Parts: sequence; structure tokens; C-alpha cells
Amino acid sequence: MAFSTRNLGPNHDLLQMLSRNLEHEDSRPNRNSHKVRAFARAIEAIGALEEPVRDVAQVKKLKGVGIGISNRIDAFLSGKDYDPEAAIERSKRASKSKTREDSDPEEKRRNKIARSLTSVSSIGPTTAKALVDAGCTSIADLKKPKFFDMLNPLQQAGVRYYEHFERPVERSQAELLAKFISENISHKFQVELVGGYRRGARSFFGVDIMLTHPSHVHVPTPPSKNGSISQGMNSVPFRTSSKKLREAQDSLLMRDVVCPLESRGLIVEALSQGSRRWQGVIRLPERTADGAFEERSQRIERIREKQGLYIRLDLNLAPMKSKGAALLTLTGDKEFNLDIRTKAARLGLLLNEFGLWRWTSDPSLPEDAGEGYWTFVEGENEDAVLRELGMDYVEPIKRNFAYLTKSDSDVSTMGRPRKKVV
Repeated sequence: MAFSTRNLGPNHDLLQMLSRNLEHEDSRPNRNSHKVRAFARAIEAIGALEEPVRDVAQVKKLKGVGIGISNRIDAFLSGKDYDPEAAIERSKRASKSKTREDSDPEEKRRNKIARSLTSVSSIGPTTAKALVDAGCTSIADLKKPKFFDMLNPLQQAGVRYYEHFERPVERSQAELLAKFISENISHKFQVELVGGYRRGARSFFGVDIMLTHPSHVHVPTPPSKNGSISQGMNSVPFRTSSKKLREAQDSLLMRDVVCPLESRGLIVEALSQGSRRWQGVIRLPERTADGAFEERSQRIERIREKQGLYIRLDLNLAPMKSKGAALLTLTGDKEFNLDIRTKAARLGLLLNEFGLWRWTSDPSLPEDAGEGYWTFVEGENEDAVLRELGMDYVEPIKRNFAYLTKSDSDVSTMGRPRKKVV
């Protein structure tokens, strides 16, 4: 689970339902951080109740319980399946606001189409609007050349594998994939499942893996940027600059990991690649009746026939000295990472996927000159990095917004004041 809901009183089943919804939203490619926070606040508030919730009216005024969550709770208490479209329609019919009365039906229709298009991996609101303006009316329309050609390679892959990407990956499937990778690359690589898997989620969209190798030791220093301590707050970890993409082809990651997996019939297509990060589509390995993995020829033939389950795979190669910092970054979640990086910035430090850094100004120049250098403080161990930030070790299953809201009373621990959730 994203975080524990054990022993939370008389509403255990309701909290489990909300936790599943939070996990589902948190692992989506187009994750909505506002929804994640709302679910976390609702779980926090309902978990504090001493009486069982028997009617949705009991929780409607609680922190985090808005229309969407109250509709889910209402359906759960009634023993019905939650239908988001029907719930939205009921809410619209119940509303008597002037905005609704004066709204344009055609604009509503266009907005509804745009929202549906953003469920495709990598398609955001701007692209969705452009597609609707061009005449696209459904996800099925995206396969038409007119609209497909408007998409970038990542978005096109999202269309091609839409049905597959919408299917959550189970923990056992991720473990099977990690085992296949370990058995088909050098034994010197350490293969570790990160992301939602390491946070304890029962299922997730796509698999994230961190790799380390004894020979991969170079730790890149952050760019100076006049000593900025907030750089990289929202950047993609291990991304390679466009100037170095040619070098990526002969990198350890491409040469000793991606190429062998490609030759073994695992990889279907690459979406992005660099010397430290590769993202692509793979066909989930399957075992035969005797427990062995399929033969290479079988896998290639089944890819050709479009059989099996296709999922997104992210491979990240971290330097040995950066293992702890990389684990923090790749485990997530986003709110937790933002919180600890903000904490680092407040201490005059910079935290990224390569480690914790301290800026040292050049003593021969005025303090406001912005000239100096970064000093590596810590990065090999998660516990040590957090300790440098004045924090106790946080178990991966607690690295989420709900944990942060529970810990906000200790400002020195979490790095920034928060309003207490009651």
C-alpha cells in the first residue's frame, strides 16, 4: 500500500478503499497531485473518527472530502460500483449555479473530450486542446493519421499501447521482470525495483528500476548557476543533455544493459535514451509450464504477433557513491522528494539524484559575486542523507503526502511548516 491503514479504528474497509484510489492515482502516468493530496487528507480525517461512517453526510464537511471523494464514499457505503461519469452528471444536475445555467453545451462537450484524451500517457491539457481544435472526438480518433501525426514519439507510444498502459502492473509481475533482467545482464549489476513498488503499492503503472555497477563511479557536479540551491527541484532524474546523446550509444547502460535485453527479445521499442536513463516499452516475460522463461525466438514471435502484456519500463543507472540519493529520488513520491529538497535548500544545501551538496563561495571574491564550487556532502546511504537534513530515516512505505501531514508538527524534521490536518 502507499501507506499503512492498519488499526485505524472502525472505518478500516472505507480507508482501504480510499487508499486503493490514492495508489491508483499516484501511479498513473498523468498523475494528478491535487487528487493525491485530497485522498491523503480524507484518509487522515476519516482515520481520526471514533465512530463508524454509515452515511456520506457524516464526512462531507471533513478536510479533503470534496464532491469526488464523497461520491466514492457514497457508492462504497451503498455497495455499488463507483461510476465517475454518472457521479459527475449527478453533481451537475444537482448544481443550480448561474455558471451551469449559462454554460455553452458545445464547450462542455469539447472539455469532456479533452479530459478523456489526457488519460493517454504523455498527453497533457495543451496537446489535448489542440487535438480537439483539430477535430479529434475520442481516443480512438488518435490512431487516425491526421491526429497521430500531431503527437510526439512518447505520445504516439501512449496511443499504440493505450490499453496496455491503462492496465496496472502487479508486484509479482514487476518481480518477474526484475529477475529476467538480472539473469540476462552481467551479474555485476545490482538491480533494484523502485518507484511505487518500493513504496509498497500493490499495483502501479509501469516499472521503475535502479541499476548500480562497480565501474560506474563518476558523480557529476551540479552546474554552478550562481550557487542556486533550488535547481533541479522538478527535473527528470538522470536525464542526459541533448549534446551528449551521441555518447549514450556507447555508455555502460546502453552497451551492457539495453542491448543485451534487446537481443533477448524483451524490448519492443525505445521511447527515450541516454547514458544514465532509458525509457521504453517491453513485453512482460512469461514462464513456460516447467517454470523456465520463454525462449528468445518465442518472445520475438509473440511481439511480432502482438501477444502478451506490454508495459513501460524505466532503467536508471546510478553511480555507486550516489546510491542513497538515487534511491530517495527514484522511490518518491513527488511530494516527499519536494519536501526533503526544500528542507535541503533551507539549510543552504542542494539535494539531487546524485547526492547532497554544499555551495562554497570563492573567498577571493565578494560574497554576492556568485562564484564558487559545490562540495559533495553525502549520497551513498539514504539514512545518512536524511540525517544530514536533521531527519530520522523514513521507511519507503511512508514516503507520501499523508506522512508529511502527520509529521508537520515537527518543522525541524520536515523542513517547512504545514497546516495540521484534523
